[in-house]
Amino acid sequence: MKTLFIVASVMAVLFLAVPNKVEAQKRNATKTTEAHSQKAAKAPKIHDFKITNIKIIPFDSQTGEFQEEIKPNDKRSFFNAFYISLFVVVEISGQTASSVGPEDFNLERKVEITVIGDQRQIAKKIVDINHVDLTLGSGKFFVPVWLYPLMCSDVKINARITGQETVSTMKRTVPFFCGE
Repeated sequence: MKTLFIVASVMAVLFLAVPNKVEAQKRNATKTTEAHSQKAAKAPKIHDFKITNIKIIPFDSQTGEFQEEIKPNDKRSFFNAFYISLFVVVEISGQTASSVGPEDFNLERKVEITVIGDQRQIAKKIVDINHVDLTLGSGKFFVPVWLYPLMCSDVKINARITGQETVSTMKRTVPFFCGE
């Protein structure tokens, strides 16, 4: 009988203690979630980079001279221009050194430039970019690509920045034609 009384007492203690422990765990979980939410709300904003321009400059390999830049609304096209190369410069803008924090240095940002011409990929360049590139100067970084001659259809230049919260993209097209 004494054993039965001890077992019953232990069961009563466990029965009363376990629900309190579960409630305590729920309370702690709620407090932890609230603390994480407050930390997330106070977390500093990571500054996204943006592609701000794609500069396209034709190069005449017969004269050895650069021509005038092809602006975004330029109607110029090239017909049987087997001697024209294109010098493409992608401009990336971001925050300068005075406005960035340590969280900005932990991302793995890349700029990817893909060029399609004659229904195939004629160039692809992927460059790791980081705030060191932008903070040393004016908040801008430039990625060049050289496109060699013999283009006979529209040249489509696509640039994008990945590895950050917002993907930045820009596209440009230069008309090339070949025929008799």
